[in-house]
Amino acid sequence: MNPIENFTVRFAHLNSLEQPDIQLTSQIISEKVKSIGNPDTLNDLPPISKKSDVNERYLAVNQDDITPWYTEYRRLFFTFIGVSEHDTFDHPVACIIAISSSNPDLDNTLQQLYNTSSPAPIFEKGFMDPNILKYYVLLHDNHKVTLEHSEAVFENMKRTYGLNCHLLKLNSIPLTTPSENNDPFSAPTSPVKSSNSITDIWTSYINENNILQNLFTTSPSTQSTSFENHSRQNSLTSLSGYSLPLSPTMSTLSSPTSSFNEEMIFSKENIGVDSQNTIGFNLVGNIAPPPVIYGQYLSEGDIVGVHTFIGELVRQSLVPYMERNIRQWNEQVASSRRGITGRLFSAGRRYFSTGPKSTTMNPQLAQSPYVFNTQNNNLASPTYAHHTPEAQMRKLADYAFMLRDYKFAHSVYDTVKKDFSADKAWKYYAGAQEMIGICLLMVSTNIGNRTDIDHYFEQSVNTYLNRVKAPFYATKTTLLYYEMLKFRNLYKDAPAALVRMTGDDFDLRSALFLEQAALAFLRCPRPMIRKYAFHMIMAGHRYGKCNQREHAYRCYLAASKIFENHSWSLVDDHIHFALGRQSFYLGDLDTALKFFLKLLRASRQPETQQSAYLKEFLYIYKQYSSKKDKDLNFEPQELPIPIIDSDSVRVVLSNFQSNEYDEIWDIMEKEFLEEGFTGLDICGKPRKKPSLLGSDLHRTVCAVGEPFFVQFNVHNPMNIQININDLILECEYITFEASKENSSNSCEETNNEELPQKNDNTDSADIKLIKFEAFDLEILPEVCLQGLEKKTISLRVLPKKQGTLKVLGLQYTLNSLVHGIKKFLRHGKRLNDTKEQRMSVIYATDRSLDLMVTSPMPLLEVAFHSFPELLFSGEVTKVVLEINNKGQKGLTDLRVKMSHPSFFCIGNAEMLEQKIYDNGSLTTEKLKIKNSIFNSNIKNIPLPQKECINSNSTSFSLSPGNTTLIPIWIRGDRIGKHTFRFLFTYESEDNNMAMKYRSLRYFKTTQVLPSLKINAFTRPSTRGLNEFILGIEIENLQIDEKFQLVQLSSISPSWIMSPINNESSGNADSKSSITPRQTIFIYYRINRIEKHFTNDNVVETNSESNDITPEIFTSNALERLLTGEKNLQSEPSPVNLTITNVPFQDHTISNSANPLEGFSMNSRVQWRSNTLISQFPFIPSNKYQNIFTLYNTNDVDLALYWSIPSSQRQGHHYIVGINLGVQQNPFQGLSISSAPNRALFEQTIRERALLLNSLTKNKNFKDDSPLKLVIQCVDIYEHNFELQSFCIIPITISIKNCSWNKKVGFTLEMISPDQNETNRSNAFHKAITPMIFHWMGSTFKYATLSASEEQTFMIKACFIRSGVYDINRWRLTVKYDQNASGGGRNESGVGMKGYVQMPNTPHLLTIINAKDSWERDQK
Repeated sequence: MNPIENFTVRFAHLNSLEQPDIQLTSQIISEKVKSIGNPDTLNDLPPISKKSDVNERYLAVNQDDITPWYTEYRRLFFTFIGVSEHDTFDHPVACIIAISSSNPDLDNTLQQLYNTSSPAPIFEKGFMDPNILKYYVLLHDNHKVTLEHSEAVFENMKRTYGLNCHLLKLNSIPLTTPSENNDPFSAPTSPVKSSNSITDIWTSYINENNILQNLFTTSPSTQSTSFENHSRQNSLTSLSGYSLPLSPTMSTLSSPTSSFNEEMIFSKENIGVDSQNTIGFNLVGNIAPPPVIYGQYLSEGDIVGVHTFIGELVRQSLVPYMERNIRQWNEQVASSRRGITGRLFSAGRRYFSTGPKSTTMNPQLAQSPYVFNTQNNNLASPTYAHHTPEAQMRKLADYAFMLRDYKFAHSVYDTVKKDFSADKAWKYYAGAQEMIGICLLMVSTNIGNRTDIDHYFEQSVNTYLNRVKAPFYATKTTLLYYEMLKFRNLYKDAPAALVRMTGDDFDLRSALFLEQAALAFLRCPRPMIRKYAFHMIMAGHRYGKCNQREHAYRCYLAASKIFENHSWSLVDDHIHFALGRQSFYLGDLDTALKFFLKLLRASRQPETQQSAYLKEFLYIYKQYSSKKDKDLNFEPQELPIPIIDSDSVRVVLSNFQSNEYDEIWDIMEKEFLEEGFTGLDICGKPRKKPSLLGSDLHRTVCAVGEPFFVQFNVHNPMNIQININDLILECEYITFEASKENSSNSCEETNNEELPQKNDNTDSADIKLIKFEAFDLEILPEVCLQGLEKKTISLRVLPKKQGTLKVLGLQYTLNSLVHGIKKFLRHGKRLNDTKEQRMSVIYATDRSLDLMVTSPMPLLEVAFHSFPELLFSGEVTKVVLEINNKGQKGLTDLRVKMSHPSFFCIGNAEMLEQKIYDNGSLTTEKLKIKNSIFNSNIKNIPLPQKECINSNSTSFSLSPGNTTLIPIWIRGDRIGKHTFRFLFTYESEDNNMAMKYRSLRYFKTTQVLPSLKINAFTRPSTRGLNEFILGIEIENLQIDEKFQLVQLSSISPSWIMSPINNESSGNADSKSSITPRQTIFIYYRINRIEKHFTNDNVVETNSESNDITPEIFTSNALERLLTGEKNLQSEPSPVNLTITNVPFQDHTISNSANPLEGFSMNSRVQWRSNTLISQFPFIPSNKYQNIFTLYNTNDVDLALYWSIPSSQRQGHHYIVGINLGVQQNPFQGLSISSAPNRALFEQTIRERALLLNSLTKNKNFKDDSPLKLVIQCVDIYEHNFELQSFCIIPITISIKNCSWNKKVGFTLEMISPDQNETNRSNAFHKAITPMIFHWMGSTFKYATLSASEEQTFMIKACFIRSGVYDINRWRLTVKYDQNASGGGRNESGVGMKGYVQMPNTPHLLTIINAKDSWERDQK
């Protein structure tokens, strides 16, 4: 005999086995679940946000302790399960009949207690067997009868009713002091409490039972629900007189903390009835406690007796009774149905019998009370009577299962389910499938294939739901399956089983199961965090549908920990919206606002949904603000909308007029600080580089009385319109003394106080200002932002006191309701000085919004009048610059840095009426200028002269409120669209050290169109060494404009220009007019200026004799640079420029006055600077003026003036940089080896070596031969060869040394045409066969030329016949004399460095026979 461990027995009143009302029990369970809050165990565990949070500590906690509401739901659910026809687990196995031994009529009373002729109503249904085991208990009470009497009665019972009897001794009165006569039947004198007495063990059970009893009795559903809606109405009405077997935990329903008085809303989908039939839970509080405390006088001996009674009942009667029935049913029913005969009999009875298949009860009586859909009553399945084979087989299997013979039970369930399926008894079939799955789980210790087990449970649940329409039993199946999976730690299979029962019929059940499925995902071998969060969201949604607010909030909050920081906007929106709404329903407005604020952001929600979010947020905020003691002075909140880009926040001073804010302005200002404070100012005083106070470096400085603006970008991230009202800046004022003492707490003023009335602060310009003591703030009434719109907002601040003014943030009102604030959070540049800063991200403190307010200052305002939007290339026009001082102090030292200096020339106020091209009378002008490269980017702007106290000194300033006009000429220097940036700088007359200078940024845009394309080319002239031929190609690029050439001017220190031919005025006019798309060529002769050149029409300026040439100055400066001399503060000698004007018409344009002189100098400086940058990249540009000159000796610049008569346009083009000298290395004769090679720092040595290498090996330096040679003779010569056979012609040869500092030795060899001329480079010499002639005399010439020396000598050529001869036949060998500095010839050639020169162009001489010429004339 195998022992059965933990065998449990359940006792119930016979009349309390019926199932209570489903609607009522559902509401009771729902209220009980709602009353249970978060346990301490759950609060002690950390929230689950990642897989690592599911640690051993979490897994060690029992899951029932984490979700006590589910545990209570499960307990109450199984408590309310009543008897059913399809299983016998709730059918009574035995009946206990108890009677007191003091009963005088014992036999009659026992017969009346259990009368088989009139059984209990539950047996009348037919599916429950009334023939069950009867067990008789005789109760003995010592204070009523003696023990001997009870034992005698008990012996009589055993003879009458058999061995199924038991004598139970119980004490029903308190222990007392015995009476005087020790009579046990006498009345007790006084009760005496004993230490072994047991008190109050059933009070909680009685209280809970009484509460439910009253609920079932007063429920309106038991009175109003029709018989069709609830088929078991009649049987349930009898329950009011009996107690329900509930556990003592239900006693909490009557506690003061229960929520029965809340308004309960149950939908028809959840409970199947109208919401008007809800239970009156207010009756619970009126139930009085039981008047009698049962069982309080039982002693420990009585308890032991009860245990003994139960043990004998189970061991001696109950288990043997069940075993006998199992053997009987197995032999009589099961065995016969297992064989082939039994199967054939069953099949034949099923298919050929005309009688009923089995005893079937009335469908109305057999209809299950658990069917929610009452429309399918006509599809009720058959109900087997208790004596049918199918019912006995089911009971056999149930008994075997209860006695834990799971294999045998499984075989019987598997056999009988086929009969149920054949008879379409789906409820029985579903129950058999359920028990087969349970048996398989119970019988095996190591489950291999769990798919088959899950299939049985799935079939059972689907049959309950779809065929039987009994979700109550489907829920029971799921609960059993889930609990068994938990017991075996098979959590991976649990979610699928639980999710199957999450339909729409009962939200609370679905919510609980979804929550359990989510928790099961965490206890899988590999925790599934995302599935856990997803099912928690679904559970929270179902909790919300059944008004379980706290549980819904808890589920959503747990899921939010998983999905945060994943950028899943739609998921976040759903979670935050649910949390916010549940918090509002729970009365937590602070938390509700926190979650609704997270919804006001950029998302993929449609406009309607975002609008709903905003409306609910505004409604909650209105409720929230009304609960703040009716006071709206609580601090504004940090709102997520609108978005303010902190990087876009900038302070714009009142003199800032540029809409561009880029790095170019910063670069221009830095360049101005580096370049603009050298030399003397306009008053002749040395300029001092401005610097701010040491503690206020990198701060913005403004003046008292001058408003500044704070600009920032506002962005609406949502797709709906929002309104921002009452925008005002939040500022803080600190005095200078407080900022220095770091005690700003006592000296600061902020605008956090309540704003005054707007009507008292409105100025005349419709700008509403809020007035404070140290500053005034502009308030913007309203800004409307459409969906996804961006706007730039500018708010004005007017400082009124000196000190520090900090801009902290912005205060505003959202949709005229929600008070919001935005702090401007900016950081400076990233620090990278120390190792700690480089290893981490550390930013400097940003002080761009920390303004220093100084004393009153001048304020510049400028405007350009008649500024052209369109120009032709080279066109010149005049604009007027209006300068206005809007400040409170005088303005002085006004300068401007321009981004395009070659476009502009600035005049003075007296030149407003001056014409651009003044008529002059001089064809040649002399102009003496400084030959140093100056900074053309920074120009002084002349201001009106102001009388000073000292009569000997004058100052130039613009008084407050005054205006002056300055002419500025603009010339289209380059083609394209140009943005001209002007950085104006000026100072105050008071010399404010806190703000040394102020700046104003201004820009203009102009489009420059092409006009003329000009190319110039030169070649040496055959007339002499100091003459060149200049050719100019001019092309009209316009398609509809005709250009008229006015004048061509040359500007050079050493060369003048003249026409080749003096043409008539008619020919000149035809060549000076250029039609559209036409190209013309004009030629001029360029000659070197003769020494002491004079002319009646020349303004002569004699140069000083001790001036050094530009080439020598540059060579010396480079030598000082390479030798490491620090003192380079030397300037080149002034240069005398000769301007030659060649007009095409009658009038002449003067080039020596502004604006033409300014344009010429600007173009020259720009070209010269750009050339030096490309040639000497390693020399800083600030050293150019001490090393290089503006003009070299042989430089020539050209200016071509033109006009367009049809459109009254005038202009001119420059051709800059023509050099007619021989290119020579500026390092000629330098002793580079003398450069020092030692320095204090190695980096200095490397830099000097790099500079030396870049200068000495510069590819731009072409060291050509310094000698120039030219042959001069007559071009045509007549000779009579009959009179004289030889024709001898003298030829003059001139040689010049173009070097400025070296002697040059040369050897000249005259070459005959018959000699080999392989070195000829000109194609003309190779293409023709030269005619033979001979040189006479010595054909070799040796000489030495000093610097700039020229020699001329004569040689003769002999010709024997007439013809055309190329006399340009010579070879010149040039050698530098590096040793000798005086005259003479170095015949040894030691120390000489040479070149070989040969002519590149022919020089043709035509010899005509005089006799032939005479004969032609005679004919």
